[in-house]
Amino acid sequence: MNDFSVDSVVCDASSLISLADSCFVPLLYSLRKRMDGPFLLPRGVRFECIERPLKSKEYSLSAVRLERAERNGVLKTVDFSVEREAEEIMWLANNLFFVHDRPVKLLHLGESEMLAVARKLSVPNILVDERTTRVLVEAPLDLKRHFESEFHSSVTVNEKYLRDFQELTRGMVFFRSCELLAAGFEQGFFSEYGELERQALEAAFYAIKYNGCSVSFEEINEFLKELK
Repeated sequence: MNDFSVDSVVCDASSLISLADSCFVPLLYSLRKRMDGPFLLPRGVRFECIERPLKSKEYSLSAVRLERAERNGVLKTVDFSVEREAEEIMWLANNLFFVHDRPVKLLHLGESEMLAVARKLSVPNILVDERTTRVLVEAPLDLKRHFESEFHSSVTVNEKYLRDFQELTRGMVFFRSCELLAAGFEQGFFSEYGELERQALEAAFYAIKYNGCSVSFEEINEFLKELK
């Protein structure tokens, strides 16, 4: 595979589904014009957001939107397997934290495959709306404290597995579909709304939130304050 660059973005199914369900696939087209490489889909991600929903009348419209973006070169499915690497990442992640001597399951194969593709291609940028994956890589001890509060119990950490997991995910940068909206706003994506531009941006943030993006009301207010 050679049609990618460090500007490429490895995508999780959750973010693409959020964008498609919110009618923001055109945002991907707009951002792609300024990128040296496409948005990358691991095989499992393509199955989750295109292949499987295409078989369902209820969800097929979003899948068609994404498949069209793939045919137009905005999205690109990676053409190699990372099964072994993904299983290693998943094993480490799912054996990091223990509550009452039982491991806490954190990653599924899809998220692990996404991380494995990013590592194999040395593409640092990862688009994922789901919170656990991001916090696990960026601030694993915050996740530990969260579990201790949730389970009302101490959580033990396998320090060796944590070091190994951090080595495999070193340098990865995570962002959500709401950050894509913010970037699109700064690049004029909402300018067609004229005087309603900021109102459209605010509505877009809430649409993304209610379609699965892990963004709080406080974060939305901060985005709106910062974006001029």
